[in-house]
Amino acid sequence: MIKTGIYKLYQLIVHQRGLAVFLAFILALTTQSYAQDNQETERENEKIIRVGVVAPDEGSLGILGTQLRAGFLIYQNEFIEQGLRFDVIEETELCETDGGTDTAYALEEAQVDFVVGFLCVESLVSAMPILKQADIPVLNVNIRSDIVRDEAARLDWPLFSIAPRASDQAKFASKYIIDNWGDKSVALVEDGTISNRELVDAIRLQLDNGGFQPIVLDNFRPGQDKQFGLVRRLEKSKISHVFVGATRLDTSIIARDANEIGLDLTFAGGDTLRAADEGLSFPNGAIAILPHIGLTGENALSARAAFDDAGIFPDRFPIFGYAMAELATILADIETDDHIKTLKQDIFETVIGPISFNQYGERQESIFNAMVWQDGRFIKDEELALIETQ
Repeated sequence: MIKTGIYKLYQLIVHQRGLAVFLAFILALTTQSYAQDNQETERENEKIIRVGVVAPDEGSLGILGTQLRAGFLIYQNEFIEQGLRFDVIEETELCETDGGTDTAYALEEAQVDFVVGFLCVESLVSAMPILKQADIPVLNVNIRSDIVRDEAARLDWPLFSIAPRASDQAKFASKYIIDNWGDKSVALVEDGTISNRELVDAIRLQLDNGGFQPIVLDNFRPGQDKQFGLVRRLEKSKISHVFVGATRLDTSIIARDANEIGLDLTFAGGDTLRAADEGLSFPNGAIAILPHIGLTGENALSARAAFDDAGIFPDRFPIFGYAMAELATILADIETDDHIKTLKQDIFETVIGPISFNQYGERQESIFNAMVWQDGRFIKDEELALIETQ
């Protein structure tokens, strides 16, 4: 059907700038065709959900928008013959102040039942007051800012967040440090950038609340060829374990320089460690506190086959798109039009596992894991233990 077409289209957009607009065009055509097919074969009283998909098609977040839409396409292709229970109404997201205002009015006019997307803070914030008035919930998959989430709760926005809060990572990291490094000499270091400094400061506060005091709090200048100054300070303080708020490359440089002077350090960090090597290998045993998004639900095998069939690697945003299409199908089977109430009360079994929300739209399932770098990949602690016993 359109399996090879999805792959070719996806590759074009990923590798050639500006072609994401073409995906929007194809998606509009395919979903329009699907809608017509559904209407022709629609059973009496069958409920059809209207899903607004809002994502950028250019700029730094354009690839993520492309991947999100690809996930929807894969699901649609897999279940088209069974009769899809939702229509997709796509809007291109403009990542600028007040960029979501016109989009929100367009979604209201299209009478969507719920929205997936708004990958940019600026457009999300400007859209939410309008969507609140229209009782249209938004499922967001990537914005982790505590400030935005607190504002959403204060203003009672119908925002439902699949992604964890930024502070959730600090809480998990501090618990990991206390539970596993509680008898070690620990340093917290960061590269001075806003996001990494905030993460390390949040971890420090959580550790303090848990009664644990790191021996060293330090920072360094990022992007340097060598970090012997920092390494010597860690050696002088007899540090053995370091949480680093920095890029993967800078962390690798620190590890290399420590090894050169004979200092044996165990490293941990956050999302920035999940990146490609840049000419310098990452040390085995390094730990990354990461939100784990994968095909783990009861339909994982069939979903993985669908991704393989389309020739698309099941990365986070294609998986999110697939899971949100799955959730739309679930909502179509529920005999109510109050989707905000349903999202706050029910548990939804999806390809990424169960999803449930509290009264403020925060996802209740913890998705963080301590992942260990071993021979070119991150694996869970228990997987590493199994490898070491073999």
